Amino acid sequence: MISRRQRVAARYTASRFRIRPTVLTLSAALWALLWTSLSPFILLSGALLGWMIGVLFPLPPMHWGGRPRPVGIVLLMVGLLTDLVVSSARMVRYAFARKVDLHPGIVRVELDSDDDLYQVGVAALVSLVPGTVVVEIVRHPRRIYLHVVGMDRQSPEDVQRMVDAVERRLLRAFGSKQQVASFEDSLARPRQHVATDWDAEAMEALAGDHGRHADSVEGDRR
Repeated sequence: MISRRQRVAARYTASRFRIRPTVLTLSAALWALLWTSLSPFILLSGALLGWMIGVLFPLPPMHWGGRPRPVGIVLLMVGLLTDLVVSSARMVRYAFARKVDLHPGIVRVELDSDDDLYQVGVAALVSLVPGTVVVEIVRHPRRIYLHVVGMDRQSPEDVQRMVDAVERRLLRAFGSKQQVASFEDSLARPRQHVATDWDAEAMEALAGDHGRHADSVEGDRR
């Protein structure tokens, strides 16, 4: 008798060879742009390449429990355009200033939605804004590390609030009512620090530095 896990694995294997018109169309269009040609051979080879990539490098199945909300999508786009204009103006001011005294920094930002799709979406939207770049994504717990330009003009709390606003707009555009409510409840609670792999590596590196320093001091005494 075939178990449920085996049935899921069989469906997943079969889905790798499925023809997806949207993926094939996008692959053909991208391939045509790269070759700057709309010949039938280029379009067919682009579609075939997209199908082969899906077969050889399949993505894990993603389950989206939300739904698109037109009003939320409009607000998301308006918020993104506003962030782009404000940040671009700040970057232009830096570019034409006679003396630029940048104070960049790495900021850890906590996320309140526990979903891979929303985490990637927040990271992509934040990276689109000039002056902020995602340098690391942590799944457990949900957080991202940002390289931020101009930390003299804003605090880490300001960066956290900016990302919270992006996450809220994204959830209200594509999330379910339950996901939005869970996000608001989580946002209302005080955040607690949870150790990650980065913290463990940092502690090990710090312990190693202390050990080497102690050995050096002991050697000097001898």
